[in-house]
Amino acid sequence: MTTEQKGTDNQSAADAPVAKPVKARAAKEKAPASSAQRNGPHPLSWINLVLMLGLFALAAYAGWLSWAQQQNTAAELAVLRDRVDQAQNNAAALSAKEAELLAQAKALNEQSAQLQEQVAHNTDRLGKLPGAERQDWLLAEAEYLLRMANQRLQLERDWDGALSMLQAADNVLTETRNPRLSPVRATLAKEMLALRTAPAIDLTGAVLRVQALQEQITQLPWIPDRLIADQPVAETASAADESANTTDSATDKWWQGITSTLQGVIRIRERSAPVAAPLTPDQQYYLQQNMHLMLEQAQVALLRQQADLYQHSLKRVAGWLQDYLIIDDERTRAAHAALKELQQWNVAPALPDISRSLQQLQSLVEQQRRGTVMPAAEDAA
Repeated sequence: MTTEQKGTDNQSAADAPVAKPVKARAAKEKAPASSAQRNGPHPLSWINLVLMLGLFALAAYAGWLSWAQQQNTAAELAVLRDRVDQAQNNAAALSAKEAELLAQAKALNEQSAQLQEQVAHNTDRLGKLPGAERQDWLLAEAEYLLRMANQRLQLERDWDGALSMLQAADNVLTETRNPRLSPVRATLAKEMLALRTAPAIDLTGAVLRVQALQEQITQLPWIPDRLIADQPVAETASAADESANTTDSATDKWWQGITSTLQGVIRIRERSAPVAAPLTPDQQYYLQQNMHLMLEQAQVALLRQQADLYQHSLKRVAGWLQDYLIIDDERTRAAHAALKELQQWNVAPALPDISRSLQQLQSLVEQQRRGTVMPAAEDAA
């Protein structure tokens, strides 16, 4: 053994009494902790554990819900994509079908135009055949009927007769079975509609009212039947009494007697308005006959729809009634009211133009005679 080892052993032997009290105090401090561990965990640690487990459970449930929502959204998006794809496919199919139908319609229109041209050509060729004389007769008959309808309407203002002739011409054109006459028939239909929609005139009622007024002419109160009412005699009598009171002498009484006698025979009146002279029986007779003639003339003008002559005749009759009839009479007022109502009637309404169908038919007949064929478009125009 060396001298160094002997020094170390001597120092450890000197520190040994000091280490023993330190270990005793550490053992005393560890003694309560070991006693507490022996008693169990603290209650707060259990609560913390339960809360942590609950939070973990809630987090897991929220995650599961989010995952389920994502799955549903993905499924719905897939369904929507399928529907959009299906709709796009359907739209494409419809577009293709529409294009196909348009192509078919275009082809049909072209075929229709070709057929119309062929029909027009065949019709024209048939019209030139020797056996087509019946067609010529029918066209001539239709042209004659149309011309007569225009004359009836323009000259005689016979609306019903013109409409009947237009209908007869349309029947004749139907009998020809010629498709080139379709534009003429279309114009005829418009002209017949114009005649039917024109304002109707009650000619029968108007004529009957004029005839009733004619029958009342002799029953009207003419001026000679009742003269103008005399002035009351009371005024002259009072004037005579006043003059009698003022004079008392015999001469004055004699003179007053003469003057009163003359006043009873001769009367002098002053009037501001002119007084119509009473008619003699002959003048009254001629005036009534003139009124009859004017009313007859009004009837003729009514039937021919001559508005000027109709109004002129009624105006003259109204003037005679005003000059030679007693105004304050019911019969006079009734006659004036009847004349005023007749004067307000429109006996000549505007005439529709029905000459276009005749012009079209004459043009077609002329083309057929010349042997020319017009295109269908120009015919339709």
